[in-house]
Amino acid sequence: MEADLKNYDDNERHDPARRHGSGWPRVLSYWRTVPAEEDAFKAEVTAFVRGTTTTIPEWRRAIAGDTAAAIAMVIDCKSPDAIGIKVDFAMTVLLACAFDDPAAALVLSIKLRQMPLAARLRKQLATSWLVANMLSCLKQSAPPRKGHET
Repeated sequence: MEADLKNYDDNERHDPARRHGSGWPRVLSYWRTVPAEEDAFKAEVTAFVRGTTTTIPEWRRAIAGDTAAAIAMVIDCKSPDAIGIKVDFAMTVLLACAFDDPAAALVLSIKLRQMPLAARLRKQLATSWLVANMLSCLKQSAPPRKGHET
């Protein structure tokens, strides 16, 4: 799949109900429908993102798992009026990083708060990724327990 997203209409809505029959993979909606604690989708998201190809260097780095590149793709983007393929794809690439990287989880939380989603869902998803960020940071900074040093 070539990720030259300039050719897609970002104003076309791609909600899960319509997407199912539109030809776009459901995995593109997970960032805006599945909370962080439901990480059973991690392998599917990662495989989808890694299976994508592009000639755009920034996208190539992000698709390969470069968290800084994934964050750079979304951090300065303004809040969209509608969620289309450009937003879905960029946020899915960020999601792939957020499963393992606390910085990506934090940015995902921040960006979710800016998205045109139902208020309750937006708050639930953003909070779940903020908690994931905090838990990941705690795991990384905790000293090894006695008897478990590596």
